[in-house]
Amino acid sequence: MRYEAGRFGRGFKAEPKSPASVRVVPMCEQVRQAIGRQLSAGARPDELVFPGPGGSNGIPRGARTPLSTHNLRRVYQAAVAAAGEDLAHLDLRGPHDLRHTFATWLEDAGIPSRVIDELMGHTGGRRNGGSPMGRVYRETTPVMLTRVTAALDERIGRAVAVAGRPRVVPARFDSQHLV
Repeated sequence: MRYEAGRFGRGFKAEPKSPASVRVVPMCEQVRQAIGRQLSAGARPDELVFPGPGGSNGIPRGARTPLSTHNLRRVYQAAVAAAGEDLAHLDLRGPHDLRHTFATWLEDAGIPSRVIDELMGHTGGRRNGGSPMGRVYRETTPVMLTRVTAALDERIGRAVAVAGRPRVVPARFDSQHLV
């Protein structure tokens, strides 16, 4: 496993900057399938799932280089723009919005807030997460993680179904007629 050095470093490091940066996040089936479609058959374990476009600074176009923050943000904003009015009511700013979606979907599915905090890497817990001592004695069970992946599969499936539907333009009324 390799870890990107981040904003104040260069390249990839053998380990993250702190043990708190390492956490296991359960992967739902739809995400597993999408990653499988991204990787070529026989891909190495260290192969990049979401590479950059290549084609600059002596890198041939199509090379599987690390995806830069700028390119990720550009692709994200293009997807938001393509959604048009469907997402206009949201204050979407960048890929970090996906963390909010993840947490909201799990909260809506009834996943305990302490489990959500653990998955998101929040050590302090939420206000409703109970006492600090209580968090010490509660564990995330395999059944909870199964509920997490089931909730994500259900939400992603619903989002894909909505995205695949033809766009419905709302009807407008003038004083006499449906326009």
